[in-house]
Amino acid sequence: MTPLILLTLGAAVEAPITQVTVFTDQARVVRTAAVQVGANTTIEFPPLRDTADVSSIRVESSNAEVKRVDIERIAPEKLRTEAAKKVLAEIDKLDTELERLSLERNAFAQQLDALHRLAPSFPAGDPLKAPPKLNAAGWQAATAFAPDQIGKLQAKVRETERAQKKSSEARGKLVEEARKLGNPQTTSGWKITAQASGQGNAVFTLTYLVRGAQWTPTWDLQLQPDTNTVALSLAGLVSQSTGEDWNQATLLLSTAIPSHAVKVPRLATWKIGVADRFIPTPTPMYAAIAPAPPVPSYARARTEDDLVRARLQRLGIGGPMGGVANTDTYTKKTVYDFDDDTVEGELVKPEGNYAIDARKRESNRRNAPAAPPPPPAQAPMRALQASEEVMLEAGGMADDAEASYDQPVAVTTSLGGKRAERAPQPVAMFSLSPPPAWRPPVFGPDSPVTLAAGYDLAFTSLQKETIPSNGGVRRVALWSAQWPVTVERKLFPALTTDSFLVAELKNPSQQVLPGGPAQLYVGADPAGTARLKLVSPGESFTLPLGIDRALKPVRNVQLVEAEKGVFSKDEIGTYVVTIELANPYKAPIAVRVLDQFPVTDQVKDVETKLLETKPTAVSDAKKGSLEWRVTIAPQSKQVFSFTYTLKRPKGWKLQQQEVVR
Repeated sequence: MTPLILLTLGAAVEAPITQVTVFTDQARVVRTAAVQVGANTTIEFPPLRDTADVSSIRVESSNAEVKRVDIERIAPEKLRTEAAKKVLAEIDKLDTELERLSLERNAFAQQLDALHRLAPSFPAGDPLKAPPKLNAAGWQAATAFAPDQIGKLQAKVRETERAQKKSSEARGKLVEEARKLGNPQTTSGWKITAQASGQGNAVFTLTYLVRGAQWTPTWDLQLQPDTNTVALSLAGLVSQSTGEDWNQATLLLSTAIPSHAVKVPRLATWKIGVADRFIPTPTPMYAAIAPAPPVPSYARARTEDDLVRARLQRLGIGGPMGGVANTDTYTKKTVYDFDDDTVEGELVKPEGNYAIDARKRESNRRNAPAAPPPPPAQAPMRALQASEEVMLEAGGMADDAEASYDQPVAVTTSLGGKRAERAPQPVAMFSLSPPPAWRPPVFGPDSPVTLAAGYDLAFTSLQKETIPSNGGVRRVALWSAQWPVTVERKLFPALTTDSFLVAELKNPSQQVLPGGPAQLYVGADPAGTARLKLVSPGESFTLPLGIDRALKPVRNVQLVEAEKGVFSKDEIGTYVVTIELANPYKAPIAVRVLDQFPVTDQVKDVETKLLETKPTAVSDAKKGSLEWRVTIAPQSKQVFSFTYTLKRPKGWKLQQQEVVR
C-alpha cells in the first residue's frame, strides 16, 4: 500500500454499522462512533465503497457540534510490479524445492518398504539330495543391517517432512503477500472526515444511502383447528450486495421510495384573442451534418503489469487485468461548511480586462459574416462576465414561480458606457424538479412498493441481524400475532370437488399489513400457498387456509323434458340439482355452498325460472347465483337441492356463454 492509503486506514475511528433501513432497491446505513472530542477535533470515518451515494452523506451528533465535513475520493492502489515479480520468483523457487523434497521422500519411502519386506528363507535345493548345511556366521550381521538402515531412512523421512512443512509455510506467507499485491485491500471509494467541537465523550452518526440492497415481504399462516385461532407471521427476505457486511445491526424494512422527485404542476395564463396583423414569415431549414465516423480502436499492447497479473491469476489470487487504476492520490474534494451554510470549492481567477475583451468580442461579432442562427432549443448557454449587468425583466417571472432551464431572461450588457440589448437567453437556476430525462422508477409486482399499495410502511426486525454482502437471501422476522377466527369451508360443487378452508375476520390491530406470498399450514401440516392483499386496520378480509381433503361434495343433475303449446310447440326442461355433503368430523362445521342456474337476455323466446331451493338459498336472479350457509352436525350428512326450468322453442339448439360480472 502507498503511505497515503496506510495513513487513511490507520487513522479511521471504529464506526460499526448499527442500523440499516432497507428500501425496495437501496438502503440507508447508519454507522455509530464514540469519540473523545475537544475544542477542535478531526474525526475520520472508515472508507465507504463506491456504492455509497455521496449526496446523501450526513454526519450528526447529539452532544457535539459538527462544523465541517470533508468528502474525498480514494483511488484504488496500483499494482506494484517489481514487488510482485520478487514474490513470484520466490514462490517459483519454493515450488522447485518442494518438488525436490517430495521426490526425496518418495525415494526414502520406497527403500523403507523394501527393507520391511526383507525376511530369511530356506534355500530350495534338490529334493533327491540331502539338505545343505546352513552357516550361521553371517546371521548376526544381516539382522543388524536392516534395523540400522530402517532407523536412518526413517530419520531422513522425518527430516524431509519437516523441510516440506517449513517450505509450505513459507510459500503460504508468500502467497498471502502476493494476494495483497494482486488484490489491494483498499479499493476505490470515499474518505469522510468531520471537524467537530465539544467536551468529553460524544457519539457521532454517519448516515448514507447505498445501492444493491432489496427485500420482499412474505407471510406464514398457521391454523389451529382445536382453538379456532390463526397465527400470522410477517417476515422479510433481505439480500444485499453493497460490498460491506451488516453485522449485528438493527434492520428497518420500509416500503417508502427515497429520493422520489416530484414536480408540482403550475397553471399558465390562458388567453384567447385575434392578431391584428399577420405577416407570413418563412422559416429557414438547416441540413443536419453527420458526425465524423468513429476511429477504430486498436488492440492495446500487453505491458509488464499485464504479464504479472496473468501470473497472479494463474495462482488464483490476481484481480482482472486492467481493472485497477494507476493512480494512488486523492482527487476530487468537496467541503461542506456548516457554520455559514456554504460549499467550498476551487476558485479560478480569470485574467484579462473584461471590458476590453467584451468590446473585442462585440467588434468581431459585427464584422463576422452572417450565419444562420442555431435552433433555439440547441442554443448553448454562456457564462456572464463580471462587468455585465444581468437584469430580470419586470413582470417576467413571478416571485413564487419555479425557475427552470426553459424560462427566458432578458439580459442588458454594459459595453463602454453603451447599453446593448441581447435576446433573452436561458439561464441555469436551481430547481427541485427532476431533470427532463428523469423518469420515475418502475417496480415489479413482488416489490414492497407494489405490495404496500402506496402506503409508507416500516417494520423493525425483532432482533439484530447479520446480512453479509453477496451472501444470499436472509429471512428476517418482523411481526407476529394470533387472532381468533371463524373458520368455514367454501365449496363450489359445479366446478370442483375441493373444499376450501377460509377464515373470515377483521384486522384487530392498528397496523397496516402489506400483501405478499403466504405459506399455509393447518396444525403442523403444510396446506399450500396463497397470495394476500394489503389490509387496513379494521378491514374485513378472508384468509385462505388451504384445502380440507376430508370434505367431498357429490353433485347430481336430473332432467325431465316436456312439450307445451297447441300451434307452436315449446320445449320445457326441468332440472333438479342435488348436492350431498357429509361431515366426517366429531365436531360441527360451518360450510358455504355456492352454485348457479342459467340466465338469459332473450326474454321472449328463451326463459329460465328458479322454482325452489332446499334449504332456502340466497339467490340473485340477474347473476343466477345461489348460496347456502349452514352448519352441519357432527358425523351427519346435509342435502342441498334446487329446481329450475328452461323454456325454448322446439328444435332450437342452445349455446352457453359464461360472463364475469
